[in-house]
Amino acid sequence: MFTSRTIIFALLSFIAGANACIKCPATLKLDGVDTKLYDTYPDNQVTFCYYSNPKVAGGVDPSVYCQYYTDTGVWLGGIKSCSSKATVAKSC
Repeated sequence: MFTSRTIIFALLSFIAGANACIKCPATLKLDGVDTKLYDTYPDNQVTFCYYSNPKVAGGVDPSVYCQYYTDTGVWLGGIKSCSSKATVAKSC
């Protein structure tokens, strides 16, 4: 009986974690200028947060992004001015 309870608890914990999502920071400093979040691409493992770039025509520059692990919110890649951690919400 103990084993089945442990398995059920582990399964429920996994399901709860699978629904987590990243709340990307609303702004990001780029060369001393605040830039705004314009798009988010979530995934089961990583989330990309894309920011506008006022220095390019149309403000869209795909190289201005932050990448975070979806389950923990820890920074994975992107430009150096990204926050080291993003907020993880239990549901989107």
